[in-house]
Amino acid sequence: MSLLGKLVLVKIENSGTMGRQSSQFRLWGPFVMTTKNILCIKWGSKYGGAYVNRLYEGVREHLSGTLRFICLTDDTSDLRDEVEALPLPVTPFDEAEFDRRPGGSTWRKVGLFQPELADLQGDTLFLDLDIVITGSIDDFFTFAPEKFCVIQDWLEKKRARYLPGRDGRVGNTSIFRFNPEKHRYVYSHFAENEQWALENFRIEQQYVSNTLRNDLEFWPDEWVRSFKRSCRPMFPFNLIREPQEPADMRILVFHGYPLPDQAIAGYRGGLLKSTLPAPWIANYWRAIDEAA
Repeated sequence: MSLLGKLVLVKIENSGTMGRQSSQFRLWGPFVMTTKNILCIKWGSKYGGAYVNRLYEGVREHLSGTLRFICLTDDTSDLRDEVEALPLPVTPFDEAEFDRRPGGSTWRKVGLFQPELADLQGDTLFLDLDIVITGSIDDFFTFAPEKFCVIQDWLEKKRARYLPGRDGRVGNTSIFRFNPEKHRYVYSHFAENEQWALENFRIEQQYVSNTLRNDLEFWPDEWVRSFKRSCRPMFPFNLIREPQEPADMRILVFHGYPLPDQAIAGYRGGLLKSTLPAPWIANYWRAIDEAA
């Protein structure tokens, strides 16, 4: 059979930076097509479908190439058709115990390392729902291939400067890239050592960082900024100055509070954590909405 006879036309969804998604046909056969996997998770009532849809729109506008966008969720209502909604991972873990712990619900992220989850192939980028994508995220797929790439936790990085025995090598798992085959060890190790893990690590990102310590790579600082650490002025200036907009970021992360919509409107969280309105955040959402 000739080479041409071995080729098959397949329909794909193509996503370009600041461009609309379009259906195209490409040749498939001896050629390799690389799909960029985006994974998020939504459970409970804290975030509605609008957060998933806005995340999808942000990814579509700022990521080139072929996209697979997956949301693991217990509620598929109000999600865009382009979002591949799949059930939450079914695990043997004691999720009720997770919920009894302060901040413990994030332990559910260990289930993302479950073997054969969503039939994921190749490096996969996980994104929390409460982030704002502000620039191209193409480099998040090419940086340190095959490594477990994650944000260096801002507080742990600070603690390493003055606390003995702390080296700052702890990730913040708001954004991480993993290889489902290579890093499945996280799931099997936790399944065998759940009680030990819960007793020795306060939150999931500490456990994951420790388990993948030899494969840990941190994103460049300028790619990912924290609203609390990079934008909100320190007390007492947070009460009189608007949050500043970093010029060089690709993604803005909202860990804890405020959430993005709260930051836009202004947030009351006591003297230290309150902020004036940050309307520039809404500009990123508005640009995405207009391009959709």
